[in-house]
Amino acid sequence: MSEKIVTLATLTYMRAQLLSAMLERNGIECFMTNINRMKESPGGVKVNIQEDDVEQAIRVYADFKGAYGAQKEKAVEYMRSIRRILVPVDFTPHSENAAFYALKLAAVLKASIQLVNAYLEPVGSPQSYLESYTYQVNLDNIIKEIEEETEKSLSAIAERLTDKIKKDKLYNVNISWDMHKGNAVNSILNHAREYRDGLIVMGTRGSKLEGLRSFGSVTAHLIEKSTVPILAVPHDYDAHWAKLPERVLYATNFDQTDFMALRRLVSFIKPFNAKLICVHAAQDDSEMIDEIQMRKMKEHLLETIDNYSLECGILKTVDLQQGLEDFIKEREIDVLALTTHQRGFFERIFKPSVTKKFLFQTHIPLLVFQSRP
Repeated sequence: MSEKIVTLATLTYMRAQLLSAMLERNGIECFMTNINRMKESPGGVKVNIQEDDVEQAIRVYADFKGAYGAQKEKAVEYMRSIRRILVPVDFTPHSENAAFYALKLAAVLKASIQLVNAYLEPVGSPQSYLESYTYQVNLDNIIKEIEEETEKSLSAIAERLTDKIKKDKLYNVNISWDMHKGNAVNSILNHAREYRDGLIVMGTRGSKLEGLRSFGSVTAHLIEKSTVPILAVPHDYDAHWAKLPERVLYATNFDQTDFMALRRLVSFIKPFNAKLICVHAAQDDSEMIDEIQMRKMKEHLLETIDNYSLECGILKTVDLQQGLEDFIKEREIDVLALTTHQRGFFERIFKPSVTKKFLFQTHIPLLVFQSRP
């Protein structure tokens, strides 16, 4: 259940950040402890890794110690990239709502926001050879009109976000936009890969449909394929009045890679001073085993994320969906976090049996972490 964690180096806060960036660039999971950003931490900041990565991490650390010039610039650039928030928009109210929620997050994370829209060019076949020339001319005109309208709409959303930045005097937040011709899912994935975005925030159609269909096909496919965490914002979650995350629920099924997802989750919510609540929803009689697993998880978290605001527990419920929804309401949870590797658990939440009348309807943002091989 647990992973063996070792400390690779103890450094100043800034150098620990740079080393962490270089490790991440080389595909090595790491996290920092003994952090005190208000003043230099006594004894220094520890950079921790999994024991299995020690050999590769030592080579990276050796390069890091001589990392000047171009190498150092690459590390700094990576640090900047993880503060890039990608917001796909299709000019619907719920996608713009998600953009304003992303703006709230970016103000705290000191992140930049890039709006992106993918549009499909019209398709069809000319009826005859004689008509083909006219068809091509008309098609080119139509594509040009679509591009112009898309550019105008993106610019308008960016302008509304910029007005909000000025009105609320938000600093360290930049807004930009881009447009792609082609399939929405592929365009978003390619953009996130090219620009190394750290988070994708997107609006959903709501919860009137069953299961994953409530997110819309684009969001559902991105959740399955993206390697970047996705924050799905329901259409009925008003971003203009929404508060910043104060209580974040991570639903665990005691999977080995939960530790990796939790460390990434802590990195995300720490700037908000949010409380992390880690819960396992149990439907069977394995109470003793569940308690042992949860105790191990809590001990591990306390060792690896300092004295963070943390609560762990077992949620006994007959109905998984209803139990979690009741818990979310009772505890006033602001964000629900899950990991896609928990296939059985994930599907039980979003693909309930047809015999069940109750459909899980999330009314708060859902943060999905993708498992890594």
